[in-house]
Amino acid sequence: MNRITALAATVALAAGSLALTAPTQAAPARAYKVTAKANLEVAVAKEDTVKVRGRVTPKAAGQKVVLQQRVGNKKTWKATGKATIKRNGTYVLKDKPTTPGSREYRVLKPGKGAVKKGYSKALEVQVYGWEKLINRVSGPSVNLEPAYVYIGAEAYPSSLATTTSGTPSSIEYTLGRKCTDLRATYALTDSSATGSSGAATVTADGEVLAVHSLAVGTIVADEVLDVTDVFRLKLDLSTTATPAAVAAVATPEVLCTR
Repeated sequence: MNRITALAATVALAAGSLALTAPTQAAPARAYKVTAKANLEVAVAKEDTVKVRGRVTPKAAGQKVVLQQRVGNKKTWKATGKATIKRNGTYVLKDKPTTPGSREYRVLKPGKGAVKKGYSKALEVQVYGWEKLINRVSGPSVNLEPAYVYIGAEAYPSSLATTTSGTPSSIEYTLGRKCTDLRATYALTDSSATGSSGAATVTADGEVLAVHSLAVGTIVADEVLDVTDVFRLKLDLSTTATPAAVAAVATPEVLCTR
């Protein structure tokens, strides 16, 4: 064996030795990939159902995914529902919010065997809820107080009614740009005298949203006004002194988030 042949054999032997002693690297562990999409970005508490749909890969038919959510500024996630993954890898999760406020949803697929757990991206949903206007702290109020009134022989609790006929009446509420709708009925109450009359005006940040002329038997029922981005709401009522009238904003509610 000449010197060149011997050197080549030595190099080959050394390379083989290194190959035998090199540590083997384990393949990276897989994790479930979870996609998710919500049917709503804005929901109404106790009315709307948020549906979260998505897909899990690798497929895990018959296994469970978990719906998690966190409300407002909370840091922890809370499990609020489960669903079974279908044969094609898809799932549907549902939640019906009961309280207003911003919240996030995400979907967890727990680990199984050699596949680690996976999470979907977080989905933000803004939830609004109807609340009685008289339960909010009011601003200036003149000749107008919370009352239980009758209009057209029907009872309207949680209402606002004038106290002295013939005297201008008003009340203000701060919505703080956190509400989107005002819902109320405007009328003279059944205690008003025949032939009496009145008027109701709704103003938002100085802009008139609605004006209603009122008489016995005239009812503006369940009117919904847009108060999106309104900071201060004002209600003005007027009535005749003779014949005496009582005007009411019956069961007013606002649709607000926290």
